Amino acid sequence: MNIGIVGGGPAGLYFALLMKKLDPSHRITLVEQNPAGATYGWGVVFSERALSFLKESDPESYADIEAALKTWDDQTIVHKGQAVRIDGSGYSGIARLALLRILQDHCLRHGIEMHFTTRLSDLSSFAGYDLIVGADGVNSVVRQQYAEQFQPSSSLLSNRYIWYGTHQLFDTLSLIFRRYQGGAFVAHCYPHSRDTSTFVVECDAHTWERAGFAHMSEQESIDYCQRVFADDLAGHALLPNKPAWLQYRVVANQHWSFQNVILLGDALRTVHFSIGSGTRMAL
Repeated sequence: MNIGIVGGGPAGLYFALLMKKLDPSHRITLVEQNPAGATYGWGVVFSERALSFLKESDPESYADIEAALKTWDDQTIVHKGQAVRIDGSGYSGIARLALLRILQDHCLRHGIEMHFTTRLSDLSSFAGYDLIVGADGVNSVVRQQYAEQFQPSSSLLSNRYIWYGTHQLFDTLSLIFRRYQGGAFVAHCYPHSRDTSTFVVECDAHTWERAGFAHMSEQESIDYCQRVFADDLAGHALLPNKPAWLQYRVVANQHWSFQNVILLGDALRTVHFSIGSGTRMAL
């Protein structure tokens, strides 16, 4: 088959790899609007069960993923300064960029044609292909072009959040609740490499407005969040990557396929980052 894939995130790359290994005669072309070395966020997490699926699906790429994982057995909840550890929940973290590079490398080894920094406004370049895959994220061009057929729904949650990294190494997946100047904040933290943790700050809309984040510079926002979580960061700085405060967009579709067009990953449905299963669902 001739297969065209829009989107070079984990969903698009892994689909391309598995399809090529299933049948090497498939001619697969993948296009991605961002450069090969660009990504948002910091790390992603996988449960033990999710990793077992990756190992079963493709042992070769799994071996490289496993070598880059940071693994832990517990979860930690911090509330009013009290830390409670919950055992029996095995998770692993990996830098999102490291995961993308591993999948890109395996796709290249198997002869998958990839075009980065290529933004599509429609699917005319894939006319005549046997299968077209929309793995192009929350703002999917593929989904928009066939909106009448997929029947998508989309809504914004009121909470605000922002992605940071930090060299403060947390030893588990942690949820840290803090009150500061009358507002309520939570940090979603986990290690994703030997020297860096992901640190997602979330707050409700009233807290966000009261703090004045809408009028702050990038550094002012960092400084404020560092004050909120000063005890948890222990002197380590917050590192920006995508320095904008966001509202989580909930995406769903009545149908995932139409004729020879299918949706994958966030183009099909989004999963809130607090669940820790977004990348697993995409794959």
